[in-house]
Amino acid sequence: MKPPLQLSPLIPEQIDELNELYRTTKVVRLRTRTQMILLAAEQGMTAPAIAQIVRESDQTVRNWFKRYESEGIEGLKDAPRPGSPGKVTSEYVCQLVEVVRLRPRTLGLPFSMWTLDVDACAPG
Repeated sequence: MKPPLQLSPLIPEQIDELNELYRTTKVVRLRTRTQMILLAAEQGMTAPAIAQIVRESDQTVRNWFKRYESEGIEGLKDAPRPGSPGKVTSEYVCQLVEVVRLRPRTLGLPFSMWTLDVDACAPG
């Protein structure tokens, strides 16, 4: 087993930046990574102790420590991944939400609630 890896001490501005990111991000993976760094910086916890809290492996926590120390807060974000770009645009999502929020009767349909016909979705 590797010896416990601890994060280098952070300055108050770095901790404030991490706290802000932790409170405002909606990306769960980024919040968990930020929590790892905050636990190490504020409470002096080591990688094995943090790994138990965030339900990751000891090595994963170590990797995020190293990445944060080399790249800073930008290093906690996901790196771009290969593959084709998404086909759903934000404009499409907004338009879809608008349509879904309409009541069926406003569209001239004889019912007042949307229902999901599961049988119609089944193959065959």
